[in-house]
Amino acid sequence: MQASELFEADLSEETAAEALENLSVPPCPQIVVELLDEARKEDIDFIRISRLITGDVALAAAVLKSANSPFFALRRKVQSVQQAVAVLGLRNLLKIVYGVVLKQSLGGGTPPLARFWDRSNYNAVVCSYLAGRLPGVSSDDAYTFGLFHDAGIAILMQKFADYRQTLVQANAAPAGLTAIEDERHHTNHVIVGALLARGWYLPDQVVWAIRYHHQPSIFAEPCRHATPDVRLLVAIRLISEHIVARFLNFPDDAEWEQAKEAALAHLGWFEDDIDDLARGLAVDLGEIQSYRG
Repeated sequence: MQASELFEADLSEETAAEALENLSVPPCPQIVVELLDEARKEDIDFIRISRLITGDVALAAAVLKSANSPFFALRRKVQSVQQAVAVLGLRNLLKIVYGVVLKQSLGGGTPPLARFWDRSNYNAVVCSYLAGRLPGVSSDDAYTFGLFHDAGIAILMQKFADYRQTLVQANAAPAGLTAIEDERHHTNHVIVGALLARGWYLPDQVVWAIRYHHQPSIFAEPCRHATPDVRLLVAIRLISEHIVARFLNFPDDAEWEQAKEAALAHLGWFEDDIDDLARGLAVDLGEIQSYRG
């Protein structure tokens, strides 16, 4: 299958089989399945949720740390997971769980991926913030999308010893990352990432936004699954990457220069608006950076 055909293909079983040949995409962790199942109930059992969290040491530590962070400004620090769950609420709890289990599942403890996870977390925060200033897209979905959108990179990095060279080559080439990935590895991170997201029961709009997040042509020519929410998420991601790069003093990649006008026009924003947003977010991102050490 040619790269262009792969981009246009749905996430069918045939596409999945080809994209995942000799690749292993981690299945959805059981704790996520159980938490999502609990979240769908009318009467949520927070005691059961607390027990699920307590059973995973890394999750329990992350939940306690988050509840005791300066963002919640508690007078007294929480001492138990059950107290932390009550402080955080289900929406914040799910964000924390996704972040921890995604990192656990995709080799988050390895030094080569440290900067990758930092950027993913910053992008999740910025995407959620930007979505809050737009009608028609959930801030929670935007957060999840920001966290997961490049998860396929972590999978490919673990599979292919020369994948870092692919990233370096892509940064210096006008062809774009996915085209170079297809040429060198016969798959790409958007397909792998979308299949991971689907397997982890993420909302459809998040799955398809991951699938199309390097395809800004959907602003002018929507594809079958490029719904209004998907297009908004893709535009938000482009701006988020720019803001995060600016915060970290990294140069913009070629994609920003090529697609920024289309993304801004789609949102009805101007570059001056992005400058204002970036300055405001720098404070929040700086606090997050300091808190994480």
